[in-house]
Amino acid sequence: MTSRPKAAHNTAPSLPRLYSILEVAGVLGVSAKTVQRWIKAGTLPVHRLGKQIRVSQPDLAAFIAQSRCP
Repeated sequence: MTSRPKAAHNTAPSLPRLYSILEVAGVLGVSAKTVQRWIKAGTLPVHRLGKQIRVSQPDLAAFIAQSRCP
């Protein structure tokens, strides 16, 4: 009987959720074109993964927070 090495605990920090443009549009109740305008204007930061464009959960939360009326 061979003993297996114990699995190493994952010590890497968890990564934030990444949303597609369509998912962001759905969450915010706007069109994908509106989200694309915000990205182009630099209002909504994105992460580019090859040809994919994603918005991280912390960036989306910050965008929502700064967009609220006082």
